[in-house]
Amino acid sequence: MKYYLYWGCSLEGTGANFLLSLKPACEALGMQFEEIEDWNCCGASVSYAGASDLAIKVLNARNLAIAEAKANYDIVAPCSSCYIQMIKVNHEIKEDPAVLKQVNDCLAEGGLNYKGGIKVRHIQDVLYNDVGVDKIRERVTKPLNGLKIAGYVGCQSVRPYGEYDSTVKPVVQDRLLEALGAEAVPFPKKMLCCGSGIFLPEMDYCLELVKTILEDALNHGAKMVSTVCPMCAMNLEMYQDRINKKYGTQLDVPIVYLTQLMAAAFGMDLKKDAALNRNVIPPEGILKEAIG
Repeated sequence: MKYYLYWGCSLEGTGANFLLSLKPACEALGMQFEEIEDWNCCGASVSYAGASDLAIKVLNARNLAIAEAKANYDIVAPCSSCYIQMIKVNHEIKEDPAVLKQVNDCLAEGGLNYKGGIKVRHIQDVLYNDVGVDKIRERVTKPLNGLKIAGYVGCQSVRPYGEYDSTVKPVVQDRLLEALGAEAVPFPKKMLCCGSGIFLPEMDYCLELVKTILEDALNHGAKMVSTVCPMCAMNLEMYQDRINKKYGTQLDVPIVYLTQLMAAAFGMDLKKDAALNRNVIPPEGILKEAIG
């Protein structure tokens, strides 16, 4: 199983532990990754700053065109913001010939052309539908032994297209957690937005959002929260001290990437492969207790 891996900007920065854990965990399942040559940012961040719709389309279409010119692999986008930007543009290009022409007129300036032959997929989609929970379960050597984990979906990893999971009652992350031996706790707020990129200008509002999400997870018995989005991971993890000061709470909830849990359950090195040492709130104690 070979794929283009488009990790975008965040996985080279605040989400580095996502990328570092994703590669060994997924490669252990037979997935092979190739980087898109000379890839560029998907534009998720500059879209907040008022970048034009055409600029966002061309940014993403350029990555798609480069990939298509080399091989017809699916693009796997682990970052939910990258995923939603790229799949949105891909849908618009494939569904509207006028958009395809407009984008290709721009791409022609760089000697590129996109025909619409690439599929964009989320990492959960590939793990669930290509690899499958049975193969993941077979690879586990240190099961998470019923560790109660709240699988946080957020607002971008399945919506709006719902290509691999329900947009109303998503279950894919829960099934993947269960394949690792964990207990995926019921989590009604699993799709509540964490604040995303408006966190800094709307700090008070977003702190309340994160508080609501984390308290819901704790009230349902979770010992930690898993995610597949670097923006969500940052917002849920880094602002717990601020929430505690503002509300008098005592939040200290580890936020981990699904791929970090995979690497741990596969018996890999918790530092080198799972990159748990890069988390702000240390999850090692809880994980070691579960895996023995």
